[in-house]
Amino acid sequence: MKKVLLGFALSFLTIVSVLAQSKTITGRVTSSEEPEGVPGASVVVKGTTQGTVTDLDGSYSISVPADANVLVFSFVGYLTKEVNIGSSTTINVQLDPDVKLLSEIVVTGYGTQERRDITGSVASINNTAIENLVAPSFDSQLAGRAAGVSVTVPNGILGSRPIIRIRGVNSLSGGADPLIVIDGVPVVDSDRSGAVASNPLANINPADIESYEVLKDGSATAIYGSRAANGVILITTKRGKTGKAQVSYNTSFGVNEAVNRFDLLTGDEWVVIANEKRANVNASALANPGVNTDWQDAVLRSGNTQQHNLSISGGTESTKYFFSLGFTDQESVVKSNDLKRYAFRSNIDHSISKKLRIGKSLSYAYTEITGLNNGANSLSGAIYNATRALPNVPIYDPENTAFNGFNITANGATTGFGANLAGPDNNIPNIAYVLANNYYRGRNHRILGNAYVELDLAKGLTARTQIGIDLTLADDFTTLSPKHGDGRSSNGSVTMAFNPATRWNWQNTLNYQTILAENHNINVTAGVEYQYTNFYNFSASGTDFSDEFFRLRNLISNSYNNQFSGGGFSEQGFDSYFARFNYSFKGKYLLSFAVRNDGISQLATENRRGTFPGGSIGWRVSDESFFNSSLISDFKVRASYAEVGNVSLPGGSFPYAGGFGPVQAAAGAGIGYTNVANVALQWETSKKFNVGLDMTIGKVTVSADYFKNNVDGIVLNAPTAPSLGVPGNTISQNVGAMFNQGVELRALANVINNGKFSWNTDFNFTWIQNEVTNLVQPLTGTFNRTEVGGPIAQLYGFKWAGVNPANGNAMYYSGDNIVQLVGAATWRAFDPANPAVTTTPGTAPTQFFLGNTLPKYQGGWSNSFTYGNFDAEIFVRYSGGNYIMNESLRGLMGLGFSNNHREILSRWTESGQVTDVPRLYAGRDANTWQTSASNSRFIEKGDFVRVQNIVVGYRIPAATLNNAFNGAIRSARFFAQVQNPLIFTKYSGIDPESNQYSGQLNFGVDWNVAPIIRTWSVGLNVGF
Repeated sequence: MKKVLLGFALSFLTIVSVLAQSKTITGRVTSSEEPEGVPGASVVVKGTTQGTVTDLDGSYSISVPADANVLVFSFVGYLTKEVNIGSSTTINVQLDPDVKLLSEIVVTGYGTQERRDITGSVASINNTAIENLVAPSFDSQLAGRAAGVSVTVPNGILGSRPIIRIRGVNSLSGGADPLIVIDGVPVVDSDRSGAVASNPLANINPADIESYEVLKDGSATAIYGSRAANGVILITTKRGKTGKAQVSYNTSFGVNEAVNRFDLLTGDEWVVIANEKRANVNASALANPGVNTDWQDAVLRSGNTQQHNLSISGGTESTKYFFSLGFTDQESVVKSNDLKRYAFRSNIDHSISKKLRIGKSLSYAYTEITGLNNGANSLSGAIYNATRALPNVPIYDPENTAFNGFNITANGATTGFGANLAGPDNNIPNIAYVLANNYYRGRNHRILGNAYVELDLAKGLTARTQIGIDLTLADDFTTLSPKHGDGRSSNGSVTMAFNPATRWNWQNTLNYQTILAENHNINVTAGVEYQYTNFYNFSASGTDFSDEFFRLRNLISNSYNNQFSGGGFSEQGFDSYFARFNYSFKGKYLLSFAVRNDGISQLATENRRGTFPGGSIGWRVSDESFFNSSLISDFKVRASYAEVGNVSLPGGSFPYAGGFGPVQAAAGAGIGYTNVANVALQWETSKKFNVGLDMTIGKVTVSADYFKNNVDGIVLNAPTAPSLGVPGNTISQNVGAMFNQGVELRALANVINNGKFSWNTDFNFTWIQNEVTNLVQPLTGTFNRTEVGGPIAQLYGFKWAGVNPANGNAMYYSGDNIVQLVGAATWRAFDPANPAVTTTPGTAPTQFFLGNTLPKYQGGWSNSFTYGNFDAEIFVRYSGGNYIMNESLRGLMGLGFSNNHREILSRWTESGQVTDVPRLYAGRDANTWQTSASNSRFIEKGDFVRVQNIVVGYRIPAATLNNAFNGAIRSARFFAQVQNPLIFTKYSGIDPESNQYSGQLNFGVDWNVAPIIRTWSVGLNVGF
């Protein structure tokens, strides 16, 4: 008995001793994706099986032995993190996403697929990195985020649509923009405003978006058939998750500023140059010293910006919900240009039973954009005017009460002369007055929504029907002052327009998934889709107004003397039948095949239907028994081929149909022959081939692709004999062909994951080549020319040969010879051995191809860091291999009575001087600078490296929030960021991405473009 008691006592003392040496550690596990807490995360004492899991808000409590040194935190989809215990009793951890497992479930057309089983080329972009950025629309922030996706913001005007190209330009005359699908509904992406640039994608609140998927190769896009030639961007909005209601509020405030300004002459410098121009043609001086005015101050500003987004989400096992409200208010760097957006979203999913589910997505946005005239060559174009206005005259004249204190001539015809004997060329108006008194407004109501029903018919077999709608109500108002500027000749004007667009889309799909004999995974989708789109518009204008009161408010009856009206109507429809078959054997051998049959109203009955097949295969080599590598943990090769189409054909709703249309003739309104029939017209077809690989080497995950896209049957206007009487002497035919080929590379890794500090990097690179292989005739514009054997829209024009140092004459190439300009329009041969000789006859300069406007390479590089509760990201974007026609600079080297670029100060003034600016002769612009086409004197490389975003954030520890707010606030993060802070380029213009044109055949021209915006902002993310 004594031995038993003694043994019990010793055991009790041992237990007490052990308990006395253990301690309890509490804390919270979060992540950047789930700042409110990661539920179900594992917390284990390293080297033991002792552990626990986190609860719904990510909190945990664990008792650990006194000799325990490390806690191990892990959860599916995140990198495992080890933390030293030390003397801590509270340990909070933020898990980092495992870049190798990002987007495990990927949204594809009409369904989803596991990332590891994808055999096509699909890029995923998580919205976390860009949802807090200040931008008028989400698409502008996709630049550089995915290989093969080019996004260019061409200017700093709010409302201008970014130029998006996926794996190059895939049409010459038809649409080249990708198909945009939001929550399964293909949306209208054409600008419906006639008053101001209004990007339709600016109606979507970026804070509502969960993720983006970019379908690039034929296999991925084939399911969309006739609409997939330019790639597809799938956008998924946020939805509710099971759990208690979670409220999030995100806000930011900032300032927009111009990344650069034009380097112009001061008033004093300009007086010298202006008089020298005239003296060299024996004309009297007109310029006199006055003030020094930078007219850019009348146009550019620092604009304020603010964003507010409030959301609530949550749900039960049967019902999940997400609601949001958003408000954006942005001022551009250009005065009179601003954007306001009010947005609402409601997403609900409800399970009526285990087999029946219903749901809906509904968003409403009201967007109002105030714009301006920024025509590249318009007298009231803001940038053109501000850079040409005379810099020795003031903007304001307080004594000029007739024009509200602006410096304007008494008759209102032009800007005041100041001390000069003449006013500016072309009587350009005072731009400050124009911006203050002319008004351009575009209002847009946008409703996007869908409702669905899903029914499980049998095990693995699900039927789904979804009806979607896209309703755009665009309302425009423009008014021009009768006293000065564009409206002076008509004594004021008002134009109002209504440009609605309606689309409904109905999809019905069946999906069957099963696993046979444990190793054969089969996923089959089949469906039918119908779509109808209606565009119509009408406008009314009035001129010669009786009073300013009426002009500023509306188009009011009896307030004007002259009235005009107009309108239009078009509609499009199609029906489609599609199927996709995905097969996987042991996750090792992968196969996907898709086919779609489309019928569209744009083509004649005999050509209306088309079938578009596509397929891909994949082999996970790393799962083979012979594969034995300690370095490579995953290795997959894949290949795909598909044929897809482009229904964005030129020529309106029925380009194949011949017929009559309304015309105005001397006898009045009537009808006339407007289009010749061509029932043989078909859609453009793209044959897409892709091979690629995905592998993980140590910590680095690599994806690489080679692609080639052969585009055939491009619709172009083929010339016809004038004797045939064909309208315009052309007929639309499928006569063009070209190809794009290139290489894509992506590498991402968790470089460091050491205790409190982690570093993730993500790099992508794209090289691309474009070549036109068939045309009826070259396609030539003012600056660009497209010919067989070369890329689209090459710069085409005159080749500069420099300045003759003997006499200051401008020189150009005429064939292989150099000729010099003598006088206003006479060309003489140039002899380098006798440069002063100007008597030998010469022929006029000839034109050459001067450079490719399409970038040959591009990409992006993101680096994100965390240290304790701090986080940071630096995102860099780059592009190059293209050339830009700096038409802004050529205009600013003009020889008229207007301001100039400072480069003109290095003009030729004496014999023997070596310079690139010829002697200045007033009025001789046309031949001196060869203004009728591109000019190699002003063509520059467009290579750049841009620091796109720098973000620094701090997340308040959960324990601090709990103590301060008693659990009322789940999470809080402060951040500061700057967008477009730095750019490294040799381009001398405002920005190497500045572009006046967005079409395929006219590109690469920087012509009085508004400066790109740099934004500084601070913000707060709060979770309740």
